[in-house]
Amino acid sequence: MAEIDWERGEIKQPEGATADTDWEQGEIKPPPEPKGFLGHARDLGLSAVKSAISVPETLVGLADIPTGGRVGKFLENEGGAIGFRPKQAKEFLGEFNTDAYKDQQRQLQEADGILDKTAVAIQNPSLIANTVVESAAPMLAGGVAARGLLAGTRLGQAGAIAAERGATAAQQAQAAGRAAAAAGAIGEGAMMAGAQASSIRQETEDGLLTPTQAGAAVATGLAGTLFGYLGGRVAQRFGFGDIDTMIAQGVKPQAIAGEIARQPAKSVPRQVIEGAITEGFLEELPQSISEQIIQNLALDKPWSEGVEDAAVMGTLAGMAMGGGASLYSGMTRPEPQGSGLPPPTGTEPPAAPPQGFTPTAERPVIDEAALGRAGVYPPAPAPIINERALEPAAPLPS
Repeated sequence: MAEIDWERGEIKQPEGATADTDWEQGEIKPPPEPKGFLGHARDLGLSAVKSAISVPETLVGLADIPTGGRVGKFLENEGGAIGFRPKQAKEFLGEFNTDAYKDQQRQLQEADGILDKTAVAIQNPSLIANTVVESAAPMLAGGVAARGLLAGTRLGQAGAIAAERGATAAQQAQAAGRAAAAAGAIGEGAMMAGAQASSIRQETEDGLLTPTQAGAAVATGLAGTLFGYLGGRVAQRFGFGDIDTMIAQGVKPQAIAGEIARQPAKSVPRQVIEGAITEGFLEELPQSISEQIIQNLALDKPWSEGVEDAAVMGTLAGMAMGGGASLYSGMTRPEPQGSGLPPPTGTEPPAAPPQGFTPTAERPVIDEAALGRAGVYPPAPAPIINERALEPAAPLPS
């Protein structure tokens, strides 16, 4: 039997073959071709389209919660020629992804355990990039909802209310920061609830939601709001940047990207790590795990199904977004005023003028000649007395 070049790809055993079968008769699948620039652009473009589809899908999910899924089922129009079917649309778009990206997704699913899945994701950064792109549009939609919440409620007036109560400028800023973190977390939680409702409804046999399943979607939103607020407050406490809070305050993603591009490379690592830890581990990790577990329980699936994939990709995508947000926040944070540090070495503060004298720049200039021509003669100035010279000299030592 001839030798097989294992670098050419995977050899599959044909159906009905036994251990004595000649493996050269099996199917040889060559490795996928590298994506290249156009391949990466193609995958990211498809992810952007999927992200755009997720926004109306989430809004329909929010309407499905109080109606038991009837809005989504009506718009789906199953069996009709036209209907809003986001799940089928995303699956259709997925067929156009590059073979290399499909192979990366297969490797992630087949990897065993958190560590192996994390290794696969890190070795294939495009998996993380596409996850970030797919979550971008719902995240921006949640930010729009948060800004509306700030504009139409007392949350947006938190700083002014604190000022009326006699708070200092620092306390006013803290009140406004807490309000922005709360609004951002509420917007994010609302989008999570709608997405969960749509995901559950699309998996049910009748295309509807039971009260328990609708409650599971609400629970997902509440958990997401809680973790989002805690993460935002921790980020503010330590001066990190929180992407949801920043969007709620009106910071645009293109502004974040522009500031990052102008940032010196030596200051990048610390700020990126700070934001990555906050967004990835304190927000996205518990949010992704809770969302997947609640969905499994609502559909009577094993509670751990898909949890590892959700935890790994949610955390890594959150770290990518949080790192950029924290870097932007660190660059735009104003320098503290009045630090109380001593003046730099070699510079002495100006000496105070002697007692009884005013600095020359503040003393009036008198034109004595003009006064004399007018017949006005000011009194002679008082003599200058050197009080130190009049003090008795210290006795000489014996």
